[in-house]
Amino acid sequence: MLDLIAAAYVDLDYVAPRYCDFSPGEFVCGRSGMLTDHGLSRVVTSPTMVAPYYDRVGFRREGAGFVLDP
Repeated sequence: MLDLIAAAYVDLDYVAPRYCDFSPGEFVCGRSGMLTDHGLSRVVTSPTMVAPYYDRVGFRREGAGFVLDP
């Protein structure tokens, strides 16, 4: 059996300073179910991303980037 993975790739991640402590990413990446509702089973960041909050919203380091399996 062939398992296909529908992945979203994050090329740009920006949060305005005013919202840097607010966690809309946590809601979108987890509680809302939006990613799985759209058939996504993985979110992968670019290796050039610098975002110290990824682990707080459920991402894990994989190679040079971060991965989320919602």
